[in-house]
Amino acid sequence: MKRYLFPLLLSVLLLVTSCGSRKAAWTDREVPGKALVEWSFSLDGESWEKVSIPHSYNAIDGHSKSYYRGTAHYKTRIPKAKEPRYLLFEGAAQGAQVYLNGELLKEHSGAYTPFWVDLTGKLTKGQNEVEVICENTERLDRIPLTSDFNKNGGLHNPVWLLECPPVYLSPDAFGLYRLHVSPVEVSDEKALGKAETRICNASGADASVKVEWTLSNAEGEAVLSHSETVSVAAASSADVVWDFTLENPHLWNGIPDPYLYTVSVKAGKDKARTEVGFRYFAMDRVKGFQLNGKSYPLRGVSMHQDKDGKATALWQEDYDADYEMVRELGANFLRLAHYPHNDYAFRLCDRMGIIVQTEIPWVNNCGVDAPEAYFQNIYQQMQEMVTSLYNHPSICFWGMWNELDSWGNRPGVLQGALDARRVVDETAKLYDFTKQLDPYRFVGLTDDSMFQRDYYTELKADYYSENRYHGWYYNYGEFWGLADDMEWIQQNMGVTNLSEYGVGINPYCHTWNPGEVYRDPTDSLHIEEYGNLAHEAFAQQIAQAPYLNFTSIWVMFDFAVANREEGFLDSDNGFTFIFNDKRKYTNDKGLVTRDRKVKKDVFYLYKAWWNKEEETVHIANKRLKYCPPSQDLQLTVYSNAPSLSVICNGQKIRGAAVTGEPTGVIWKFPVRMGMEKTTFRVESPGGTFDEITLEPVSNISLPSF
Repeated sequence: MKRYLFPLLLSVLLLVTSCGSRKAAWTDREVPGKALVEWSFSLDGESWEKVSIPHSYNAIDGHSKSYYRGTAHYKTRIPKAKEPRYLLFEGAAQGAQVYLNGELLKEHSGAYTPFWVDLTGKLTKGQNEVEVICENTERLDRIPLTSDFNKNGGLHNPVWLLECPPVYLSPDAFGLYRLHVSPVEVSDEKALGKAETRICNASGADASVKVEWTLSNAEGEAVLSHSETVSVAAASSADVVWDFTLENPHLWNGIPDPYLYTVSVKAGKDKARTEVGFRYFAMDRVKGFQLNGKSYPLRGVSMHQDKDGKATALWQEDYDADYEMVRELGANFLRLAHYPHNDYAFRLCDRMGIIVQTEIPWVNNCGVDAPEAYFQNIYQQMQEMVTSLYNHPSICFWGMWNELDSWGNRPGVLQGALDARRVVDETAKLYDFTKQLDPYRFVGLTDDSMFQRDYYTELKADYYSENRYHGWYYNYGEFWGLADDMEWIQQNMGVTNLSEYGVGINPYCHTWNPGEVYRDPTDSLHIEEYGNLAHEAFAQQIAQAPYLNFTSIWVMFDFAVANREEGFLDSDNGFTFIFNDKRKYTNDKGLVTRDRKVKKDVFYLYKAWWNKEEETVHIANKRLKYCPPSQDLQLTVYSNAPSLSVICNGQKIRGAAVTGEPTGVIWKFPVRMGMEKTTFRVESPGGTFDEITLEPVSNISLPSF
């Protein structure tokens, strides 16, 4: 993977990161044009600096108590060349006005879904100036309105200049790829597919266009083809459909075999292509998820598009590195929350065999005072998401909303009290709308109230996901009620998923007493050992719940949230606690820290459980360097080895061949800490090992507040 250097340029307000002069890496999707990478940027429209796209003007201040919410300006120049021409934005946050030579051509409201601007007939000779004014203000007519994540601003996804021949394939109906491929009916024996595209004629005369379709296998060999001649009148368009049958398809089979075909279309001098996978899948309220006719429990994590020093403006190499960690973890499912991520993320999932739920950012708010424009924006963003992400075989689930609950809707604030009746009514309409856009995938929602809000048992969906935080936001210190809650939902709602679960974990905060139910009033202690106990309990309950179609930990990586001041006490010895403001303004429920430098203990718990290709032996609590002398301790090890041996200061003291719990990877070994520095080594028969060295310290206790 190619590496780049990132010179950091800060504005006087410390709001901006620039990525220097770089070549675009977004090269493996066929786009008839080029990525517009180099732009000028200004917060006030007067003082300008060079930046590279993707770019967010909250890359630095997003990790703070408050972040800039307002307008910012981006400018670039493009020459007049052949037409038609389009600007294609893969995401402009949170809304954008697009100007060409001072003329407003497009207003778009929504941060995460692609849109395009037709420049045809608007360009002048020589250089033309494109200006985009982004804004991330709070608006009652746009989702998300409130959220437990920052609403960053900027051109945080790639921008393309599409250059098309006079008769061309339009993005208007079929999105980024300019064609859709539908898996109409798929089985082991046969795949019935439908490929669609739209041809536009801007040549000034009637045209007769030869349209050539090809379906190629993963080796690049054509296995099916079709051609026809289509007449397109001047200044009009024509939709073209190819219905095909592929005998004995090589199925896209998740992690074991993510096999991809390519569908390409050529219309005159223009062409487009897309990778596709043929698979069939089902959900069952008792048996869980099935892929290609076989049981395939989906177990994975949720993710935000967020990184330290970049906010939502991730580059291709950032995705590559992040998804390599997902591969290491062994997850076969991702919930890409709470909005559609950049298209490249889905291409990675296609190629890795990871099944995905993506969703629009309808979170929290549906108040009695919500304006009609708010709901119009919901439908707009759903249509844009489905249209542009339609071809990805990794996507099996479209999500309609997340946590429409009373905590996001309060009398006198924004949209007023929760309008539960409208939630149910709008959900039914949105469900039908989404099914019209795509009848081949499941459409569902994510609740956090155990469906106890008025009318919520009437919600219309293919599946019902629940966010549960036992032992954290409620029932602190009690982790085992999770299974009972999920069984209630399964019995009363139907097909059930556990869409979020977890606790805050600061990997620099430790104690030798994680079993003690303790939570200080400032919420400053996010003890790693407590998090380990929580996830051990959660994992064991999930292992005995095959009816859960998918489960996703909240969350893969810590992410910035300006209104969270918590988890800011550090301790490496369990009795001296130090305030650290750098820990604030973060949701730290991740398996990995936001800067990607620390994989927390629970990362290895799930890696041992899910990743069968690598042998894992990981001793938990290794960042706790001290313990009481002459103590009986319990050594916790996360391992998928067939057996383990424990060695103390070079001498084997015990071993085990089974864990005795449902996951088969959580090992507990009683050991004795001496009066001197002690090293414990845990080793598998294959030689994989981990070790921890402890120093004895007296008078260890938790602080008082």
